[in-house]
Amino acid sequence: MDQIIDERWLFISDVDGTLLGDDIALAQLTQALQPQRERITLAFNSSRTCASLRESLATNNALPRPDYLIGAVGTEIEDLRLDRRLDDYSANLALGWPRDQLAALMIEMGFEPHEGQHQTPLKASFNVPGEANYRRVLDQLAQRGLSARVIYSEDKNLDLLPLGVDKGKAADYLRMHLGFEMRQVVIAGDGGNDLAVFERGFKSIVVANAEASLKALGGPNVYHAHAEYAAGVLEGLRRWHVLSD
Repeated sequence: MDQIIDERWLFISDVDGTLLGDDIALAQLTQALQPQRERITLAFNSSRTCASLRESLATNNALPRPDYLIGAVGTEIEDLRLDRRLDDYSANLALGWPRDQLAALMIEMGFEPHEGQHQTPLKASFNVPGEANYRRVLDQLAQRGLSARVIYSEDKNLDLLPLGVDKGKAADYLRMHLGFEMRQVVIAGDGGNDLAVFERGFKSIVVANAEASLKALGGPNVYHAHAEYAAGVLEGLRRWHVLSD
């Protein structure tokens, strides 16, 4: 592999279960990233809202300071450097989005909504335990003619989004917005709702504590770290020559 340690990079990482989970490893990762930040643009990509991510940044000094936030499973993007939301991205997402009907159906089916920090105008999240219940939701959506992007993870978390929206689409939008080529993007994740980012074909890091859906991925752009959490992220960034040993 070519040594491209001096190249500019866009590094997009999930937060919970990827960066967070091992405080010592997180401190080591942050320390390794800090001297290289002029050439590494950092974005967090989470199922949590941008507001929730900002709260974590305010209370956890160990986290590296990102330049961008992708929140609510790809339905919102914020530029932290300019303290503004990228409204052009989300402006058309709400058109025809039947959030009220979807939420009413989920409650009618007996599923409990997640806490308020996981709910936004463009994302409805519920606790749906087990594959059988997940299939029930899909059947009911089809029967009632309700359109939504359905993302299911950890055998319990179900997110309803506008059609065509996910973490991967948001990541690719940010890439193009910032003028990075595909080869200049590295992603990291651990959960099923990160799968859409991995499917975009970026260079990727699967941490060792990842869910089975990510561990099953293969190909030249997928690196399966031996270490968990932030230690696995650091291992992967060195593998892709974003950081040196």
